[in-house]
Amino acid sequence: MSSGLILQAVGVGGVAAYVLLKVRHQNIGGHLTAATIRLAWHSEVHTRQGLAVIAAGALIYAAGSVLTARPFISRPVTLFVAVPVAAVAGMLVLGVLAFIAALLIAAVLTGYLDLGLDFGDGRRNTKRRQQ
Repeated sequence: MSSGLILQAVGVGGVAAYVLLKVRHQNIGGHLTAATIRLAWHSEVHTRQGLAVIAAGALIYAAGSVLTARPFISRPVTLFVAVPVAAVAGMLVLGVLAFIAALLIAAVLTGYLDLGLDFGDGRRNTKRRQQ
């Protein structure tokens, strides 16, 4: 089971490392922004090399999912069809949810979305007499 988890981490980590390397090459201003990452990801989806890395990462992740589920599933069709499809679909959904959470956090911290929360430094503002 641990070998399946390691294989899943390699599948996801390989794609993430590839995109981060491409982002660093496209970064002109010295700051990594969400727009830079989005543009790098979008440009890599439209290249042959980028698609190959993404497909290989998805296949490695699906193989890791099969290894992880093998002790618990006895039917071959379920193991070799349903588990990989569910694993890749689950990773896509998790990625979308992480993206939405990052957008919400960025909106709250930059002030675009005011929830009435105070992200101060934790000190109380009390008026004391200066003597």
